[in-house]
Amino acid sequence: MQTNILRILVAVVVVSLLQACGGGPKSSSTAGPSGGPVPTNRISLYLTVEASDPQTAVVRANLNDGEFFGASYRLDGGDSLRACLGFICRSMSDNDSIFTPDYIARFDYQPGVDYVVSFRRQQATSAPDSRVALPPAFTIVTPVDGQQVTDDDTVVVSWMPTGAPAHVALGYDAECRFASGKDSFSTGTLSIDADADGQESVEVDEILDFVRSTATSAITGCSIDLNVRHELSGRVDPAFDDGIATGIVSRTVTLDYVPR
Repeated sequence: MQTNILRILVAVVVVSLLQACGGGPKSSSTAGPSGGPVPTNRISLYLTVEASDPQTAVVRANLNDGEFFGASYRLDGGDSLRACLGFICRSMSDNDSIFTPDYIARFDYQPGVDYVVSFRRQQATSAPDSRVALPPAFTIVTPVDGQQVTDDDTVVVSWMPTGAPAHVALGYDAECRFASGKDSFSTGTLSIDADADGQESVEVDEILDFVRSTATSAITGCSIDLNVRHELSGRVDPAFDDGIATGIVSRTVTLDYVPR
């Protein structure tokens, strides 16, 4: 489990370096050959549709060059993204990030129905049919929200229904307080429900090991969010060079850590 946590923490650092080294977003209409539009077959799409509550699904798309130390594209020159759920369609709005602009639209949560994203272009090839469906809703059964935990505790996280055949992952976000008055935040993936039985065990000490290794004073308490994610893979329009489309239903329960 700890290996997974450290791997995610390294990934977070890498993402930060990518943003710093990428030099900001490029224009989709002028960053191509000879100052023209970037060809669609040189663009990668990262698409997620996520429902973290029973009512709302957030469609989020990022267009990038697919390179490890690459850059995202900001849409201009008539390029746009549009999302549809059935007959309801909405333009996707730029989140105004200075590094990695995402384009966002919100819809009602509907499982088992394709959310379709169209990349429309006036001066290059369009990509009108990237799509992904959401898994069914689920409920975290244990632990109860706000449950108090301490050192050496093991918590069984269980949910219903199990989510199969969706891919199910359990992660965490921990915000800890030190005696010095400083705060620390860490995040990571704890495990994958490989046997699809709808439950995973979490050792509290595993989550806190990284925080303790960097602490300069004693931990006085932590708020630990445990996140269960059910994920389905979708389809990226073949006009793109590459990409990924994922439908996610997520639920969160919070633990209150008090040191022994």
